[in-house]
Formats: sequence, structure tokens, C-alpha cells
Amino acid sequence: MYYIYCNDLERKGFTVVAIPEDDAGIQTDLLRAKLDRMRRDKENIQFFYVVTVNNPSCAILSNHRKRELVQIVTEHSYEVGRKIPLVFDNAYRELVHDRTVEPMESALCYDELGIVYEIGTLSKILAPGLRIGYLMGPKGAFVDSIIQRTSDIGFSAPLINQEIGSYLLDTGIEKQIEKVNIGYREKAKQVRTWIDDLLGENVQACSGGSAGFYYYLTFSNIDTHSGSDFFKYLTRTTGKSDIDGPVHAPLPKVIYIPGEYCVHPHGEMVDIGKRQLLISYGFEELPQIYDALKQMRLAIAYCKETAENLPISPNTPHTYWKSQ
Repeated sequence: MYYIYCNDLERKGFTVVAIPEDDAGIQTDLLRAKLDRMRRDKENIQFFYVVTVNNPSCAILSNHRKRELVQIVTEHSYEVGRKIPLVFDNAYRELVHDRTVEPMESALCYDELGIVYEIGTLSKILAPGLRIGYLMGPKGAFVDSIIQRTSDIGFSAPLINQEIGSYLLDTGIEKQIEKVNIGYREKAKQVRTWIDDLLGENVQACSGGSAGFYYYLTFSNIDTHSGSDFFKYLTRTTGKSDIDGPVHAPLPKVIYIPGEYCVHPHGEMVDIGKRQLLISYGFEELPQIYDALKQMRLAIAYCKETAENLPISPNTPHTYWKSQ
């Protein structure tokens, strides 16, 4: 999940019900099962929010799953007797740079009830500083309320930025998207090769590399959370001068987002999130990314060495192996 958005929702009083995903996006069978278990609570659902290219995992929502989602929420709307908005976040949709991925269809094409809304942004394909977002959906009270809210609080991009965005969309957006995606495609291929070469035997799963600019890794037996030896090694906070470097001149650090922040704290992926991490190949150049992955390999070796040298306390459970 994108923790900033989920945290914002919870501060506003919402309860977030998280559904796991796989390589094709949110798992619709698990969504149906969750709805069945909710019983009366189903009437309290305010909206469904789904990403088409996920941040952090960069898993791409398949067109088949998209159609299923529209069907599920349409059925649910009829069941509770009111229209439940189904919001698709398309922030990274234009950054699908893997040519083998099927073209992404708009969920608006499947919407017969008038419940589907798609949101997007120019920040990913033009410039982050423009801060221009947009929404597409059926006319009605929901869109009217958003327009009124935006007008009331004056929360929109400066007019000059809107003019800049409009000009760029009119004159060169196709070439811009192509150029951006070519760059990400080449970086994704190279970074994946380095992940396999430097970390491969320790990686249980790796998603991303076909869209956006993230890889999301799941390690087999290496913790990545903020209290782990892996994190301390890369942030130079082990307390050992030979690893951290002198106080006045610490050795280079590697910054990543631990998976514990990318899964919902009350969801079904809390345990596995402790062995996951998000790395970006969008901003840094390839030599710096290669150096960072080499440091991660050294951090893994440090974790294994530290685990082998841990003293065993009387309260530590033991596992004994018997040769056959």
C-alpha cells in the first residue's frame, strides 16, 4: 500500500480494509471472500480504491481483474441499495514501459451503473513540480462535490503550471512519454540483472520492472525493518566503527523504504513485510544503483555473520537436527 494515503484516510476516521495482490493486481477472489465475511459491515463501505500500477510493488492490474472489480462493486452497490464509488488510481499508467504487457483498458468502458472514477496526474510523465492531477468519471453529485470542494479551499495547481501542462499536452506529450519509458525500460533491465547477480540467492520474490520505476523485493530469511541488522548496516547505525566509519565521516549510506511501511499494519502481510523493501531506479544513475546493490550484498553477509555469532540464552528455543 501507499502508506501516506492510507494514513491520511485513517486520520480522517476511515477504517482501511486491505486486500493482498499478486502479479495481476488486487486479488478479486480474496476481495469477494472479505466482503462475504463482513456481513452487516458491508453497508458501511464508503468507496473502493484500487491502483492500476501499484506503488510500491509496481504490479500491473490486468484488464480481466479490472472488469471483475467493476462487476463486484456493481453487485455490491445493488446489494446495499446505493452507488459505491470505485476509484482507479492511474498515476503510473502511462509508465508501462514493458512492450509485452497488454494495453491497459479504461475501467470506464465497463461501467454501466455510473460508479467508476479514474484519477491521474501529470507529475509522473512531465514534471513532479507541476502538481497537476485530474479525475474522470460520470457527471453527478460526486463529481460536483469534488469541484465545489476544490473551489472552496483553493486547492489546485497554480494557473501558470496549468498553462504549462496544457501546452505540453498539446505539443509533445507522445514523444515525452516515449522518451521517458525508453529510459526506464533500459534502467529496469540493467537493475534487474544486478539484483539477480548480487542478491539473487537471497531473494524470494521480486516484483516491478515493467512499469514505473520501482522494484519491490522479498528476501528469503533477511529482515529489512528499521530495527534489523540489514537496516543498521546500510544506514551506518550498527555502533561499530569499522562498519559505520568515523563519527565525523561516516561511510556511504543506502536509503530504502522498509517493507514494514508498505503493508497495512492490520492487514494480512505484516510478517512478510518485515522481509521486504522498496528500491527506486528512477532518480539515481546506474553507477550509484550498482554501488547500492553491492552494499546490500555486504549487508546480507553481515546479517548472516551476526546471526551465527549470537549468544544463545537459556530462554532461546533450540532446534536439534538428527542425521539419518
